[in-house]
Amino acid sequence: MTLPAGPVKALRLAAALALLGGVVLLEATSPAPGEKPPTGFSEHTWTWEKAFEAKLQERVEAARCREHLRFLTRQPHTAGTPGNFRVSQYILEHFREYGLEAEFAEYDVLLAYPEEVRAEIVAPERVGLAQAEPAHPLDPLTDVSHDPVAHLPWNAYSPDADLDAPLLYANYGRPEDFRRLQEMGLTLEGKIVLLRYFEGYRGGKSYEAEKHGVAGILVYSDPMEDGYFQGEVWPEGPWGPPGHVQRGANVYDFLVPGDPLTPGWASTPGARRIAPEESSILPKIPMVPLSAVDAGEILRRLGGPAVPTGWQGALPFTYHVGDGRLRVHLVNRQRRVRTTIRNVIGKIRGTEFPDQMVLLSNHHDAWVYGAVDPGSGTATMLELAQVLGQLAREGYRPRRTVVFANWDAEEYTLTGSTEWGEQFAEPLRAGAVACLNVDAATSGSDFSVSASPLLRRLIVEATQAVADPQTGQPVYDRWAQAASSPNVRGYATGAAPAAGPPIARLGSGSDYTVFYNHLGIPSLDMLFDGPYGVYHSVYDGFVWMARFGDPEFRYHAAMARLWGVMALRLANADLLPFEPEAYAEALAAYVEELRPQAEPEFFARHLAPVGDEAHKLARAARRTQARLRRWLRNPNAHRTELGRANERLLQLERDFIHPEGLPDRPWFKHLVYAPRPSYRAQVLPGIAEALEKKDMARAAREARRLQQALERARKHLDEIR
Repeated sequence: MTLPAGPVKALRLAAALALLGGVVLLEATSPAPGEKPPTGFSEHTWTWEKAFEAKLQERVEAARCREHLRFLTRQPHTAGTPGNFRVSQYILEHFREYGLEAEFAEYDVLLAYPEEVRAEIVAPERVGLAQAEPAHPLDPLTDVSHDPVAHLPWNAYSPDADLDAPLLYANYGRPEDFRRLQEMGLTLEGKIVLLRYFEGYRGGKSYEAEKHGVAGILVYSDPMEDGYFQGEVWPEGPWGPPGHVQRGANVYDFLVPGDPLTPGWASTPGARRIAPEESSILPKIPMVPLSAVDAGEILRRLGGPAVPTGWQGALPFTYHVGDGRLRVHLVNRQRRVRTTIRNVIGKIRGTEFPDQMVLLSNHHDAWVYGAVDPGSGTATMLELAQVLGQLAREGYRPRRTVVFANWDAEEYTLTGSTEWGEQFAEPLRAGAVACLNVDAATSGSDFSVSASPLLRRLIVEATQAVADPQTGQPVYDRWAQAASSPNVRGYATGAAPAAGPPIARLGSGSDYTVFYNHLGIPSLDMLFDGPYGVYHSVYDGFVWMARFGDPEFRYHAAMARLWGVMALRLANADLLPFEPEAYAEALAAYVEELRPQAEPEFFARHLAPVGDEAHKLARAARRTQARLRRWLRNPNAHRTELGRANERLLQLERDFIHPEGLPDRPWFKHLVYAPRPSYRAQVLPGIAEALEKKDMARAAREARRLQQALERARKHLDEIR
């Protein structure tokens, strides 16, 4: 029987190489009796795919991941700095060494760097705040006093300011927190507020504070969330010491990510640019980050009422909201400058469908050393590139193109990925199969994933094929066991509740955003999670990883295997391993989630038809999937039909992309998923946001847009005949 062209070419070339140079030929192992191929594979193709996956898994080495991470964390490498350029060169050189077609993709974007960042209490007494993170002899690299960027913890893009104002404590800075202060009779306008990190993205906190007339923000990590309340702190444990400070961007990229000066188009040479003051995503008020030590100096001196329930942190005294007597002097000066950033793009070109692309996504810039975020992901990507490059040289090349996309300036505004996605929007819309994003590969051993429901079956089957390093059992088994625990962290499932462990909904906060929310490319974001309290601080370095995160680098290797298996299945399947039925069932559940927000009459008239259409899509998916399973029994006889089916499946997520985008933020074009200012996912965002504003006419229009998208998707599935 005729085998798929990709495996045939691979084996022929491997045989020739074996004769010429003694290369070991990849073995084709037949599936075990009764073994079913994974979703999308005929038995013929699975015979070869199984052998290639076995070789992939055998060749991954934890030791190489360790050495990559050691280099990546030698020096601070904030985007646009010489250290980051050296990191990007390292990645490019290794991609080329491994046999990938590799190049830089450069963009000229607006970045920001600190010049003066400080805060002090000036009344009722003067108290200086240290702000710099203390070095520790266990890790000499924690001394960054020599580094012109890393030595000052700062929130990038915060505007210049020199403020002297009364301070109030406002908990997490959520809308409900500001409302509570107003209910207590406190005036926010013109005040500086002290906020704690967590329960939302820092830019969302600033956005909300700005709406309430706040003059400036101090933000800190309370030990309740990431310090001694959770367990042993660095250097004795993985949690944050009291002196650590979380850096990060203060920018409103939940409105539009990417270069603030080119909103919606790529920052290529000669591109039109707006003035910074025209940008909708640059904040109008300053934000300065503090350690818990410095925040404690403020909190212990605050008067006024004791804080409401839920506002108390873990510092050893009662928190108060303030009474206007404590004043703070805040200074923030940053240098905003247009800077060249460099994505590193490597490719293994597909043999049969070179215009169809599987994107593997990670970034390399970090606020300081970034051992977890993003170094663990970068080290893992380099290891996977080496293994797949070796297999390609031995004759195996995937049927579809595999793209290793290593982004720059993610930490600022998801900048590198957004600019690249905007520049290459048309070929991506036409041929991108999926985006598999790994930002931080590991900070522990607990598997966690957020994804499009279309990828649910791929995730389940891939985690069943890769062993957990601790147990030796499939990653899936430990994931499922953890998910069934009453203590598991709550996820909002994007798939059918009974379909296995929960898969979280994609919000924002990493490089899949342009591909998923703007272009409609099915995406996922995954990691092995664990206790991690040094996020965006000087302590997130190689020593932390080697002591606490992944001492033997076995979970780096496990992620390389898992990432690789997913990539190969998407690249080599006869039929794209998507699950339209899971998508339709999730949509029907999302409509029901809106029921409490809508009047019964409105729900019956406008939202119930959307739910009905989602059920119709589920039925169409079941019919189509039954037909496709029959074709896979004899793929050579149905090659043309399978090709057309893949074209329709490629467009399924795109059916939920509307060219006009969401009403208040048109860059975000996905009708089913969008990020909130907190970065968490908002499902059915057009409808949900209209209901929140009590704009029923707009909610009805958004419901109709979604219903039309569902009809479009059903039509495309029914065309698979």
